Amino acid sequence: MSLNKNESAPYVRPHPRRDGVQVVDPIEDVQFTLLTPDPVEQRPCDTDRFHFPVDAAVTLRTDTVRTPYLVDVFVRDGEGELIVEGLDGTESLPAGEYTIDISSVGMKLYLAIEGPARLVPGSDELRLTVDGGDIRVGLRSIHERPAATVTTTDDPRDLMAAVSSLGSALKTTSPERSFPTLRGHPPLIEHGTELSVPNAAAAPSTGIRIEIPSDLRYVYPVAPLAYYLGATVEPGPVPAVVADGERTTLTGDDGFESTVARTLKRLFLLDCVVRTEGLYGVDLHERAVVADAVDLDCRALYDAPIDERTRRYLDVDHGAVADAIPEWKVTADVRPRPADAEALPFLANELAVVRTPDATGSRERSGNLADDVEAFFGADAGTVTRRGDASRSSGGVAASTDRSVVRPAPADSIEQVYVGDGVPYGASKMTAAAYRRRFGHDPSAEPRISVAVVCNDATLADENVVSEIYGSRNRIDFDVSTHHELSTADLREVLRADTDFLHYIGHVDDGGIECRDGYLDAETVDSVGVSTVFLNACDAYEQGRALVDGGALGVIATLTDVLNTAASAVGETVARLLNQGFSLGATLSMVSDYESVGHHYVVVGDGSVSLVNNESGTPYHAAVSTTGDDEYEITLVGRPTTVAPLGSLYRPFLDGAETKYLNSGPMGTFAVTGEELAEFLSRQEIPVVFDGSLHWSSTFEVP
Repeated sequence: MSLNKNESAPYVRPHPRRDGVQVVDPIEDVQFTLLTPDPVEQRPCDTDRFHFPVDAAVTLRTDTVRTPYLVDVFVRDGEGELIVEGLDGTESLPAGEYTIDISSVGMKLYLAIEGPARLVPGSDELRLTVDGGDIRVGLRSIHERPAATVTTTDDPRDLMAAVSSLGSALKTTSPERSFPTLRGHPPLIEHGTELSVPNAAAAPSTGIRIEIPSDLRYVYPVAPLAYYLGATVEPGPVPAVVADGERTTLTGDDGFESTVARTLKRLFLLDCVVRTEGLYGVDLHERAVVADAVDLDCRALYDAPIDERTRRYLDVDHGAVADAIPEWKVTADVRPRPADAEALPFLANELAVVRTPDATGSRERSGNLADDVEAFFGADAGTVTRRGDASRSSGGVAASTDRSVVRPAPADSIEQVYVGDGVPYGASKMTAAAYRRRFGHDPSAEPRISVAVVCNDATLADENVVSEIYGSRNRIDFDVSTHHELSTADLREVLRADTDFLHYIGHVDDGGIECRDGYLDAETVDSVGVSTVFLNACDAYEQGRALVDGGALGVIATLTDVLNTAASAVGETVARLLNQGFSLGATLSMVSDYESVGHHYVVVGDGSVSLVNNESGTPYHAAVSTTGDDEYEITLVGRPTTVAPLGSLYRPFLDGAETKYLNSGPMGTFAVTGEELAEFLSRQEIPVVFDGSLHWSSTFEVP
């Protein structure tokens, strides 16, 4: 029987197959295992016995636990002082009280013990042994929900007031708010007949304001910056940040939006550097890079109030610290219309760079999508043979439908999303309704990850290999079901079922999703219960959008026709990436970069959704290059998710990697021998990029 379990808190349960326990966060579908030498008894534990807030706690009647793979730890003494940060070998703890913070497991996991004790890292585990004592386990979900909803009118000044409320979610104004767990989700924004800002959404008193003209083209781009600074947004003739009595312009040589983006990135980076003076005094790579470029008194900055600290940050030359700024997670193009303001809290929560299409050179056409597909993908796009049927041809994306087509300008971020009417090329189609739906999502009481694979064309049966990929991680419980040649009635029931993920292999036509007895139009499914979907079929955008409108959180779909072999390759890559904890958006980014037809796919809805969590917390790929005889370089490239957002830390388990890195984009380049490279790649299944091609660590042969 599980202890401390309720619908909104993580809990601990006996491991179903091994000696030990699983800690489970049912909201985020996150699981982690603590192994014990023998079956272990659990007892309730007071949550107040931990230095940090926890949602649930148990006492394990054992003197030894070990993790199923190597993890990083922080150790604090009975006074809360950090005494160990990372392990390079066995750490012996004398008599006393200790809290061990196990990082990068998708939730906050604390072990409270009374020493003497020993922490022993191995090649694929971390072992904790306590001399004659029990081990208390405390858990806290990183899941966050908005505390309030702000209502605003179309008036730009009312929208300024709404954006000013976003910073109410900050849990601190110290540099530690660069940690995602200390930011909190901003209040939601809804359209109404009058402005209404609840007390719970009142702007914090930071003394910082952002002045902009009363125009939505200025309001939307500053929303994430206002959130992060806890700033009020007020009318002014010239865009500027006013902090500690000084005015800093937001109109640089390359324009307003680019200046806002640079300002947000610089302030965030410097907070990440300065926060190392606080509770988590880690050896941060980015701090060393910044220290080589500029002279910062980090201790004084850490102790300064936010307005003074911000003013001093703004004096730092951006170019001097640009190399230390992590690759940004997401850029969003948002139509400057009142109706799209409801997307701003979700974009602010991800610290997105927000642009308005008219200012970024995005292209829009109104007309038949087939013509635009032909122009975008090439002259042959309208005559590509549909997968599985050489006798068919197609006129492109949803050729029977006339709608606007938008091609956002390229961005230097990992992911790119578009908010507004029309079908985007080169970006995900974000819908605020799908993001909002996440907060009302009722997770199954069963912690197993449910996956349904549907193959409705016998000629594509070879692609059923994805059924073996999902659930191949032996540390996470999956329930994978496979279905063949379903009828419309059967597929309707699969779509209505409470399932975490559906992978569809087959065809989509003007009539809907192909079944053995006809076509099922997703618009006729009255209640979509499946959370996320991959429609690996031609011209699936319209059906994917209908599934999101019907209740799904996010869908990966095609924009045009794709060949069988190419679609099969994408299908296997998508399955492998999702199985390793990549979000829908990060999966699309990888597929677009490394699959020949990846740009034919799009995410509709909430691209931040992940099927499972990654073993290292942050999903990443390894870029490998040969530098000499038995000499290689490996660069680790992180992809933040909801369980490891921007601002999280990552420490590579490689010889010579003594520091931590911010988890977005390149996280260090390391020189290794062939043996060291093979050993590192054997620890975890990860994507490997070598010579411009995508491989997987389990099958990659070191050249």
